[in-house]
Amino acid sequence: MRESEGLYRSFRLVRRLAIGSLALVLGIAVFGYLFFMRGVDIPEARELAERELVSGTLRFGEKVQRRAHVYMRRPADYFRGTNGVLAATDERLVFIGVAPQDNLESADAPPAIIVEEFPNDTLLEMDPGRVFLLSVPGVRVKREGQEATFAATRAHRRELDSLASYVTATHTAQQELAAREARLRAQVREIANAPLYYTIRRGDAISTIANTFGATVEELQAWNRLEGPRIRTGDRLLVKPPGPRRQPAEALPTATRPAG
Repeated sequence: MRESEGLYRSFRLVRRLAIGSLALVLGIAVFGYLFFMRGVDIPEARELAERELVSGTLRFGEKVQRRAHVYMRRPADYFRGTNGVLAATDERLVFIGVAPQDNLESADAPPAIIVEEFPNDTLLEMDPGRVFLLSVPGVRVKREGQEATFAATRAHRRELDSLASYVTATHTAQQELAAREARLRAQVREIANAPLYYTIRRGDAISTIANTFGATVEELQAWNRLEGPRIRTGDRLLVKPPGPRRQPAEALPTATRPAG
């Protein structure tokens, strides 16, 4: 009995130690993540990213419409902040950041530039909200399997909100334009598939009308239920039935006789 009670107390002590150790590890991890691993707004990184954006990243004729100073975290950097600039241009969404320097690197080592870009079209998804365990404001960006999360410090939150609003408005305009183009194409198809009639005038011949509208005399007779080639002035003649317009056949090359 005493042996069982001793084993039970030992097991309970081990369990409490395990739970306490796990809680301590989790507490340190959360504390370090929220306070020590948070992105720091580094002016030098922003300035370098701005120069890289203007001098080496923008294409000819590409214009920046909105920009925000943000940071991202990569597992390769132990979740330390990669500070930089998120720019929305008239063509794409591009982030240029400066990766945090490794403590083992030389102080004279050139900075590592990180570039993430997404075409600014209707396939791009931008979800503003709280990121990094809901600790800071930011946006999640997705497009065809490519994902990235960007956060802003309190001083630059309005810049990020303005950029997200611009991207949303751009996509809305693109969707409206695509809808208008689809309606226009539908109207064109409707007009092209509509039947076409011709009012016979004095002096017209059915063969001339057929040649004018790319049909044959037999087709005009069949479409209009004519028993012969005779037509009357003032009658309406169906010269193209409903449906797609028939493409004219290509003219065959004429054979030439050898001179002699």
